[in-house]
Amino acid sequence: MSSRARLVQLIAAAAVVGACLHFFYFSVAPESVFTGSSPVNSVELKLDPRPVECPQPITIPSKPMVDLSRPPVPGEPEDEADRLSYLRAMVAHTKGYYVRDWSLGLGWNNMRYIIEASLMHAALLNRTLVLPSFVYARACEHHISVCAQYAFMVNRGDAIGWNDWRDLPIEQQMGFRIPMDVMLNITLMRQKYNVLTFLDYLDLHSLPRNIEWGSGAWDRNGYHAGGIPLFVIPNEKYDPSDIVRVDTYPETGKQINVVRTDYAERLRSALGDKIILDWDPAKAALGISDDKQMSHALKEAGWVELHTFAPFLGMEFVKSPVWPTRQVAPHESVHGLLEEYGHPEEEVVLLAGETHLNRKPGSLRFTTREALDDYMRLCLHDLQYIERLQIVAKRAGARMTERVQGRMWMAAQMRRGDFAKLGWAMEKTVEGHFQRIVDRLKKGREVIISLLKERKHTPHEVPDIVPALDFFSKQPPNEGDPFYLATDERSPEGLQYARQNGAVFIHDLITFEDRQFVGWPLLVTDVLALLEQLVMAQSEYFYGHAMSSVAGGVVNMRAARGVDSRTYLID
Repeated sequence: MSSRARLVQLIAAAAVVGACLHFFYFSVAPESVFTGSSPVNSVELKLDPRPVECPQPITIPSKPMVDLSRPPVPGEPEDEADRLSYLRAMVAHTKGYYVRDWSLGLGWNNMRYIIEASLMHAALLNRTLVLPSFVYARACEHHISVCAQYAFMVNRGDAIGWNDWRDLPIEQQMGFRIPMDVMLNITLMRQKYNVLTFLDYLDLHSLPRNIEWGSGAWDRNGYHAGGIPLFVIPNEKYDPSDIVRVDTYPETGKQINVVRTDYAERLRSALGDKIILDWDPAKAALGISDDKQMSHALKEAGWVELHTFAPFLGMEFVKSPVWPTRQVAPHESVHGLLEEYGHPEEEVVLLAGETHLNRKPGSLRFTTREALDDYMRLCLHDLQYIERLQIVAKRAGARMTERVQGRMWMAAQMRRGDFAKLGWAMEKTVEGHFQRIVDRLKKGREVIISLLKERKHTPHEVPDIVPALDFFSKQPPNEGDPFYLATDERSPEGLQYARQNGAVFIHDLITFEDRQFVGWPLLVTDVLALLEQLVMAQSEYFYGHAMSSVAGGVVNMRAARGVDSRTYLID
């Protein structure tokens, strides 16, 4: 038998085995498990006709962060010559390109956070962002040979240059290159932002397409063949420990007149050896309770009011731009990205190195609330997943509603996998972790019932949302109702335990037609995880892991939906 025939046999066998395993893992359990037909405690609430108390949504007029005077583009031309002309016209409206050393070894949600920050930086500097042409998916839902027929397979350690996976079995070291336009709706993104992929950049400069580095780092030589001018922002200059990087601050590096030296001294004393002071401690230091008076006092003291996002549980893993907060810093510490790096005339400006870990969303702070709101719009409204994924997610959400007979349903994330190996999982065993989730969702049900009785809706303080008041027209979950569970647990025993105790998985909610509609990307675990986030965002209550960027992605989508900010728990 030829090697080609043996390969075909291997692939066919892997596909059959994978399908059989998934049927075994995710086959539909008895109806009584899911429908809640015999609940321990059923609560039938009479719909309350009283109006719902809800704050006015933020309706700051939507506008691009930088007016580039470019009309929305309905789609890319299919003809190659027309496509290149279209891309050249896009770049011509800006000063050139903004590029990065992309951290392709990170998972998708962290990559998305970096893309969000980079889009904002590029718009601020009036440049066209160059995205990597692909990201790496870490796993296949079937045998790796199946996904390898649709996506280029690599050894992630070799491709990225990291040693994190060297001790794993060889099949777990492999990854798949997934085109960026599978992960994000780039056409929609281009209606507001100037952005292209690295392959577009190569085509525009008549460079061979096969020179893109697998690590995501920017090749300072090969990508500039022919003398394409390059300006590098050194990593150590971007946000060293003794400065506060902000979007724009016209007074960067200038001397200012301090009117109230007593205020300045009190703030210095409260600051201690830190570089930034939170808003409330700063107000306490000056003995001021009113926010407007505080803003005026800061100017008199020669300090700067900063707008950013609060960390969750003191950590910057979630990176959800939905908890606006303020901080303060002395004038001389504040450095504007626009003022320091908006001047280069080189065609390409490169932000060198890694600037994501342990940073705030956006990798900087903002000096106005308007700029903060613009960034929230970017993250919550402007970056969307591909339409087919969103359609299938809505179908799955509707099927979940059917399983609970039209009542509200809840969702949870059970992160195991690498978290269990690193000791980051919430509990050591699957059973313990699952029980933790059940306990949290019981409290979530109590929250839902309380909110229905309270008749008060409190969405996140984010712009351009429509409050989700349909919440008040639904019945709460019954005790014992099934709930949606997203997990990377793959042991048959663990999955069976969860299923027998009321968990519903993504494979229970999508059909053959759904898979055909989306296509091959749903074979890839990382793409399937995007679908799961879209499904969890539709739940009436969500429980997630504070050290997982997935939880942040779900919270962002929920905030954009206008749901009550009290209808989730992350710990």
